[in-house]
Amino acid sequence: MRRLIILAMLGPAAVVASEFDEAARAYRDGHHEQALATFTGLAASGDARAQYALGRMYEHGDGVAVDAEQARAWYQKSAAQGYAEAEQRLALAYEQHGTRKDDKKQARRWCGLAARHGNAAAVIRLERYAELGDVAAQLQLGQMYYRGRGVTRNVDDAFGWFSKAAARSDVEAIFALGRMAERGDGQPQSSAAAAAAYQRSAALGHLPSTYNLARLYRLGSGIGANADLARVLYGRAAAGGLLSAQLSLAMLYESGPGWPRDLGRAVEWYRAAAQAGSADAQLNLGYLYAAGSGIARDPVEAYALFSAAAAHGHPLAASNQAQLAPSLSAAQITDAETRARRYADNRSIAVAEPTR
Repeated sequence: MRRLIILAMLGPAAVVASEFDEAARAYRDGHHEQALATFTGLAASGDARAQYALGRMYEHGDGVAVDAEQARAWYQKSAAQGYAEAEQRLALAYEQHGTRKDDKKQARRWCGLAARHGNAAAVIRLERYAELGDVAAQLQLGQMYYRGRGVTRNVDDAFGWFSKAAARSDVEAIFALGRMAERGDGQPQSSAAAAAAYQRSAALGHLPSTYNLARLYRLGSGIGANADLARVLYGRAAAGGLLSAQLSLAMLYESGPGWPRDLGRAVEWYRAAAQAGSADAQLNLGYLYAAGSGIARDPVEAYALFSAAAAHGHPLAASNQAQLAPSLSAAQITDAETRARRYADNRSIAVAEPTR
């Protein structure tokens, strides 16, 4: 029975693929009217390849009158689904036929998306933008080569493009160079070079750089140890809303080595990170509520936090719920689950750099 159900579920997709392939063959054989009819039906049902094919037909007048607006409209529908070829054609359409003030910006945007999705022509065009001094293109190419996204991963190329963007004071590129120096990617490992890069981008207001610089000052890695300055920088990044900084600061105030213990501040930063969706913060704050450590004991709130962390996928949360459940009444558990929904809309899971 299961086998038949699985085959039945695969059926419609197989039919769509067959229809598209038949239409593509008809198009190649010059039977444009047949191809147009099939592509139109598939495109109306949301098939991104068919939408792209219609764009090409309207652009070149294959079986229809040339219509640049219709072509762009179909490319837009296909590109909105992440279809790289459509993103590339849409970029060209905006570049070659755009008349509005922001059309060049749209061309650059769609070219970037197509390149990220692996369209080779778009990568070449993006490199042309970058070579002409487009800082955003330089940064994107650095990110693509570093992550192997749309191109083969190459840390040397990543370093080169990040360096070009950093020379124009792009904070993300400066930060990326700092991380590469710290990790020894594309250059010799150097905590001192990392610290210098983080100092530069932190001075420009970049919060992740501020956080990483705080960590290096705390550890005395690549820069002279300075606990007071580390606290200032951690606080600046945390107050700016950086989740990893909030979580790290909370953990440090709870029990960080060489850090002043202050459970009140730990609770404050755990709460900020928990409300922003950190499963680790939810779990740790739940421990403090369960123990009444640094805050009035509240097992219901502890259960709520464990429940929220479990919903975010934390591997330790469910067992903590199970341990706490026998001490709560059914009404208290219902109350706790209601409280847990306060955290449900935030699905980001922050994992801090090691603080201990």
